[in-house]
Amino acid sequence: MNYKYTILTILLLSLTVVSCKNDFLDQKPDHVISEELVIHDVDKLKRLLVGSYNEVSGSNYLGRILYKRSAVKSPDFRFVQTIYNPREYEQIEYRYEESGNNNGSAAVLWLQCYKVIGNLNLILANIDDAIGDDVLRKQIKAESLALRGMIFFDLARTFAYPWIREKGLSQGIPLKLDPNEVVIERGSLIQTFNQIVKDLQTAENLMQEDDLSSGSSKYMTKIAVRSLLARVYLYQENWQMAMDYAQKVLNVMPEEKLMGLDSYSFSDYTSESIFELSVGNDNSSGSNGLGAQFDYRSGGQGDVLATQSFIDLLQEYEGDPRANLFMKDKEGKQAAFVKYINRSGGAGLSMHNIPVIRLSEIVLIAAESCAHGATGGDEKALYYLNVLIKNRTTDFQKNKATVGGLELLRRIAKERRRELALEGHEIYDLIRTGTLIERRQSDHVNTGLNSNALTIAATSPKTIYPIPANEIVASGMKQTNGY
Repeated sequence: MNYKYTILTILLLSLTVVSCKNDFLDQKPDHVISEELVIHDVDKLKRLLVGSYNEVSGSNYLGRILYKRSAVKSPDFRFVQTIYNPREYEQIEYRYEESGNNNGSAAVLWLQCYKVIGNLNLILANIDDAIGDDVLRKQIKAESLALRGMIFFDLARTFAYPWIREKGLSQGIPLKLDPNEVVIERGSLIQTFNQIVKDLQTAENLMQEDDLSSGSSKYMTKIAVRSLLARVYLYQENWQMAMDYAQKVLNVMPEEKLMGLDSYSFSDYTSESIFELSVGNDNSSGSNGLGAQFDYRSGGQGDVLATQSFIDLLQEYEGDPRANLFMKDKEGKQAAFVKYINRSGGAGLSMHNIPVIRLSEIVLIAAESCAHGATGGDEKALYYLNVLIKNRTTDFQKNKATVGGLELLRRIAKERRRELALEGHEIYDLIRTGTLIERRQSDHVNTGLNSNALTIAATSPKTIYPIPANEIVASGMKQTNGY
């Protein structure tokens, strides 16, 4: 991949669009100003960073594709067949039929992620010598590294086999770290994770101390970086480091901050918010955005519905506030799981923030890490799991966890399904833990799903995206083994 950078300025917001002479990552902006006007000024590089946040929140990345993909490939959600707009490219993912040439949204996500990485590399290559405030310079550098580490991680868990398959010896992803270098080598997954950790830990050391005031979580902060490191180490099966970073987060944001029975909602900047992407009039994806995929009101698509298995799961606890998120769907039933609601009253325009990581996930990471042998063992794992359960049922004594060993790990996995649904975890949790993906035929009605796609091995090539064929042809990059 050989990128050339230009800066797109619209209404005082500077964005870059990455272009490539020879491969399919080729986009040119309509309005271009000189790159030299941007790269030597700290304030203008800050605008470029803000633009990068907007690109991450767009429908081609976290604002639809990645979160929706995670839902529809899991046993908990189904993709309803529609006649008016069948969106066959998304049906391909739902049916596990991706190939290099026919790859669902793989090419779009790949392009978008490396486009943002290109923006961030441009910032990182020039921020040290740019003219401006030193405190701001340091923060911009830290946030850029943190975002790059997060994007590399999302690429790795989507385009590379999970750590559990070969303990990191399988293919990684191309690590483009400089705006002027050409990278087609993939290296190993170990090398990929080493770079992810390096980016995040460098960002952690540069970050200012945490400001937990409302709204501060719309940007990368020290607590957000530590939370992401806990997540990364969880995927790498480094249980002690995952627990250590979860504890660092809990030292600043204790479990008392968890949303409770009367405060469970997904309004902006809840008490659990650690990092969420701000979405407003200027960067909403409208009916193509995240919320509109699950809610058909106000012009939404609403074609991703909960399966009966997931509905039953959320009925197991008495008074579970998460069960209140079910609403009427386009089939006339109560299978629309509406976690994201447009601020004006409907999700059709996807006018809502996008949670990237929040306190509930950190508590569950702590529980899972301890259950796998991190300091505290099963006793501490039960403590963290029950802290969350206590805030999700009116009958805690009946529903509290008391098991150990493998049963405890299963209970934690089930709680992750309940708590983190539609936040980009469903299918990734099954893949990273090597859990067989089993979809009941009775759950997938009105979908057109072939019975052959109901049971998939977690480490099968079908669970990860192929490298887009156009990229393979143009750059000579090696396709993923198995495709």
